Amino acid sequence: MMARNHPDRVTPARTRAALLAMAPAVNPVIGLLEQMRSAGIEPADPGVIVADGVLRRFQVASDKPGSKSGWAALREQFGVAGSWKTGASCTWSSTSTARMSRAEKDAHYSQVRQAKAEAQRQREAEHQAAAERASMLWAKAKPATAEHPYLVRKRIEPGYARQSGDLLVLNIIDVNGVTKSLQYIGTDGTKKLLSGGAKRGHFILVAGSLPAPIVVIAEGFATAMTASSQFPGACTLAAIDAGNLEPVALAIRCKYPAAQIVVVADDDRLTPGNPGITKARAAAVAVGAKLARPVWPPGIPIEASDMNDLAVYLEAHHA
Repeated sequence: MMARNHPDRVTPARTRAALLAMAPAVNPVIGLLEQMRSAGIEPADPGVIVADGVLRRFQVASDKPGSKSGWAALREQFGVAGSWKTGASCTWSSTSTARMSRAEKDAHYSQVRQAKAEAQRQREAEHQAAAERASMLWAKAKPATAEHPYLVRKRIEPGYARQSGDLLVLNIIDVNGVTKSLQYIGTDGTKKLLSGGAKRGHFILVAGSLPAPIVVIAEGFATAMTASSQFPGACTLAAIDAGNLEPVALAIRCKYPAAQIVVVADDDRLTPGNPGITKARAAAVAVGAKLARPVWPPGIPIEASDMNDLAVYLEAHHA
């Protein structure tokens, strides 16, 4: 005789369902923050994460103050976050994807794609607005004077730099020569990028013009100006920072495949991992470029880290 299921019998399925029902609901903010922490994109201020469905930009804890490369959107049941700087991203869901039905998974991944697409649209709109603002501000700026304190201290010429009040204004362009953003340098050397401007793969034209048989790429403006004197006739660019050396080198190689590229490295001897050398070497390898780096003479201060520091030291001690 077949046994009949008793209505009060506890089956494995009922036990699992009961345990799930008893499990405390995860706070969506805490849930997404945990995923962001694991992905290396934890916000400097966790308070920016709010479960209201609004896409927000924020400073990643490991980024420079004032930067907003992080983005996130969170609802009660679902959240997604990422970093434009590193490309890392993560998602959170109140229900594990392992427990979702096929239809629920499809809906989940559709939400992920929609959130990322919206973040991309907002970023592109921000970049476009900044590019238009940069073009206007660049047009208003006057040619920089050689007496600007930063230029005097670095012992370099203004080159293509312009000036607005006490600020040097540097034009950040793409490989087609289109203005994308600006960099400002104060009399004390403080540098600031135009808010919202695109940087990755873009650069400051320091000497010469494109196309050119030889293209020299350095980090900062002063280093690039110094390097230009070592490579007369070459087109010299400033990539703004070490992390942008490879994107700029790739952009140049793609646009001008026959160009001979030289990547000029900073030597960050006091920084763990020496990002100046590491990033420059990676950029050179990526495009088959030559690598140039400072050669330090005896007695130069350990704080010296780039070709401009070297040139200033040599000029002062051999005057």
